[in-house]
Amino acid sequence: MTEKQVPKMQKCIAVLWPSFLVAVVATGLFFSAFDPDDLYPFGEQTGISRLGIYSIGFLGFWLVSAISGMGTLYFAITNCMRQNPASRDQ
Repeated sequence: MTEKQVPKMQKCIAVLWPSFLVAVVATGLFFSAFDPDDLYPFGEQTGISRLGIYSIGFLGFWLVSAISGMGTLYFAITNCMRQNPASRDQ
């Protein structure tokens, strides 16, 4: 492995940890404004508990922010490779 190459584990942590923190804040803000019982489609009960709704919401926010973080990482790496053509051989 060359010195300029970033390990995959470090890339994963660089994306997942900030997206986890964003999901915590987004979940707190979202569910402070909306009650899970009011989020049922067409007023129909789905059998999912309040904790289940909170969990699904948290995982959804985490997924969206992780995808955003992966896009940022991808464009940052490709931009660095474009500016430094010698790093393409890695």
